[in-house]
Amino acid sequence: MKKIVITGSQGCIGSIIQGGLSHHELCLVDIKKERDEKQFVIDIANNYHQLVKVFKGKDAIIHLAWNFFEDFPKETIDHNNKKMAENVYSAAVSAGVKRVIIASSVHANDYSSVNSIQDFDSPSPVPDSPYGASKVYIEALGKYYANYHGLEVVCVRFGGVNIHDVPIFEEDANYDKVLLYKQDCIDLIGMCISETHVPGNFQVFTAVSNNKDRVHQIDNFLNWQPNYPRT
Repeated sequence: MKKIVITGSQGCIGSIIQGGLSHHELCLVDIKKERDEKQFVIDIANNYHQLVKVFKGKDAIIHLAWNFFEDFPKETIDHNNKKMAENVYSAAVSAGVKRVIIASSVHANDYSSVNSIQDFDSPSPVPDSPYGASKVYIEALGKYYANYHGLEVVCVRFGGVNIHDVPIFEEDANYDKVLLYKQDCIDLIGMCISETHVPGNFQVFTAVSNNKDRVHQIDNFLNWQPNYPRT
């Protein structure tokens, strides 16, 4: 059992993974209050010192918090999203946390016009939106903290996750290429926590399920492979 903080715990992914991580000691952080005594209400972008206090004594942080005012394919930007990541990385170092698992996105590298399986996890991604560009920044900042502060950083370029395990074409016309099934997501995050070593202190990879129209390679240091959809 490890002590794990989940930021954005009341969001879609945060809500989905909690049950699968129940064998760990979970500390839930969100900007809105739910009926859970274990949850801390923290404005992550603007309450750094409280964040450090909550992070102390923890083994890993799963940072999912995001204001979807900035989302694909919108042109809107919320600078607090980047500020939240900045505070999470810095607070993790200050609190002595070993590992940060942080939500990036497949939108960090444009896949919309591709119809065959390719490697999108390049060091020079081409984001498809301001949302994707913010995720690229968060990845690059994570590499800085890995190189200069010894923090283990795992950037997961999540595909589309939703409670119904179906493509939501209203959100993305190419959702069927990048759907990430709930159980695949839970299994992956569990491996990110339990893995003993992050090569080079920094890894970035794509997480999508084994969809018929998948265009992303599944290549990662965990040797994680999706199990869904069942055939």
